[in-house]
Amino acid sequence: MRLTALFYGWIGLALGACNMAPQDPALNAPTPNIRAIRFDSAFFAMDSLDFESDLAKLVQAYPQFSEDYFNRILMLSSKKEPKKILAFYKAYLPIYQATQKVQAFKKATPEMTDAFKRFHYYFPSYTLPTQIIYFIGPLETYGNVVTKDGLAIGLQLYMGAASSWYYSEQINTIYPTYISRQFAPEYIVVNSIQNMLDDYDPIAMNGKQLIEQMIEIGKRQYILSQCLPTTSDTLLLGYTGNQLKAIEENKGDIWTFLSSQNRLFSVDPNLTSAILREAPYNDYFGEDIPGNVGKYIGYSIVKSWMNQQKGTSKSDLNQLLKTPAQTIFDQADLDF
Repeated sequence: MRLTALFYGWIGLALGACNMAPQDPALNAPTPNIRAIRFDSAFFAMDSLDFESDLAKLVQAYPQFSEDYFNRILMLSSKKEPKKILAFYKAYLPIYQATQKVQAFKKATPEMTDAFKRFHYYFPSYTLPTQIIYFIGPLETYGNVVTKDGLAIGLQLYMGAASSWYYSEQINTIYPTYISRQFAPEYIVVNSIQNMLDDYDPIAMNGKQLIEQMIEIGKRQYILSQCLPTTSDTLLLGYTGNQLKAIEENKGDIWTFLSSQNRLFSVDPNLTSAILREAPYNDYFGEDIPGNVGKYIGYSIVKSWMNQQKGTSKSDLNQLLKTPAQTIFDQADLDF
């Protein structure tokens, strides 16, 4: 199981979703054959009065994902701990019922198929998941996981920002409101493509300067926007509309601050954290600007550079990933 779990909003939720371009290169790419597997429904269809027998049948029906689900998500043995699994079943049955009302999977599955098509067009060497597996896991655990068996989606973390399940004292401590507001069905596809990209090319940040980190994040943002070209700006970025507006109105001042006193080339973890971490407000720029304003800056630089590369081999998204951040910074026409 390749646990490249994506918890909402960290590095990579994006800024610039453009409208479908007239000459969209991926538009007519072959559509992959993706199966939607409702493991959640199969799990909660078990009879609590004949649980051990039904549990054995479930494991037999889904051998690969059952191993991942019980051992790595529930962290329980299906053979040795059926009573604990039954306790989870009873505790989470209301959450399963709540996800049934939301019906997130109905919208997500066709959107994912189109996004997978685009991802495969740009990264043909990546082995696409052939299955989208919907499951219900603990609220504290994975919501989006690349496994050997497919891309697994934990619907417990896509019930909608207003879901009362996210406002208990325990869960709100783990996921404060500025995080849980992204626990909505429309984030399934965004998170999934980001997760696959991280599985394809894990981002390495240790020891990098602030400008390098922003551009590495910006590369992935640009790729996300190409795979999801009709998705809204705020959804891809993970900012609120007011946050995005505030950044755009103040981007000149933000860039002036970052480019002064050698801050762009700093490796100070306190500075990089303040510019890149997920937070409801920014320590340097106030409560109207989100903590992770750096991904807007990084994406803007990458987008400018990619616009300069149109018609050249450097416009390839694989080449973008390989291009050093410093090269992109040196060559980009910046307009802040």
